[in-house]
Amino acid sequence: MVAACQSELCALLTRCCQANILCAFLIVERTGKREDLMAQRTVHSVKRITAGTWVENTATGERSLLLTLPAETGGRYFQIETVCKPWAGKNSIPAHYHATYTERFEILSGRARYMLDKKEYTAEKGETVLLPPRIVHMHPWSDSNEELHVRLTSEADPPDLHGLNANLNAAITQYGLASDGKVDKNGHAAFLQQAVSGYSVLPGACPAGLSIPAARIMLGAFAVVGRVAGYRVSYPEYGSV
Repeated sequence: MVAACQSELCALLTRCCQANILCAFLIVERTGKREDLMAQRTVHSVKRITAGTWVENTATGERSLLLTLPAETGGRYFQIETVCKPWAGKNSIPAHYHATYTERFEILSGRARYMLDKKEYTAEKGETVLLPPRIVHMHPWSDSNEELHVRLTSEADPPDLHGLNANLNAAITQYGLASDGKVDKNGHAAFLQQAVSGYSVLPGACPAGLSIPAARIMLGAFAVVGRVAGYRVSYPEYGSV
């Protein structure tokens, strides 16, 4: 009798947890749609980031020049150049993977170190680092006493204008928060800000160790809390593409 009651109680708790997760997911979806609508209504008040703009992450010693934006290519790719201070930049973007994006880093100067499928490699000036879809990786960082200068081309197949824009906007927000001293030494924002930004780039980019469905649930739940606390994907003072 006791065992039967325990079994029924466990089943009830499981259903409650599933319902709460689903509720949180639906709230995120609806909140995100409301934010998109609000952004469209207030676009005149948001600083628009255009090609030719430099952004800087003062915490990690990186500065990036936006060369080509997704809107200019029909969502097929974007291109930026990044300059990283000597021996810096390793942890600026945690390990992650892309479902349908291929990233190419041309090493224009300096020596790079990068991670692909849990192994680290070195790339010299004139070489190109290829990071294919669905493989966990970390972007190149400086591995010498000189600045690292790279050109990144991020290609979406099929084209994904919304997803590529979301990736750039998450980076722009991270750089902006760094300039205001609102990140840690690795350039990472508060956890709830990361959840809001991380959810916004799904399914285009996903944290290592999580499937995309799992990331939607986990990041989605924390993104609800983050939005209630006032965190946003983009901020007027930092801008968006």
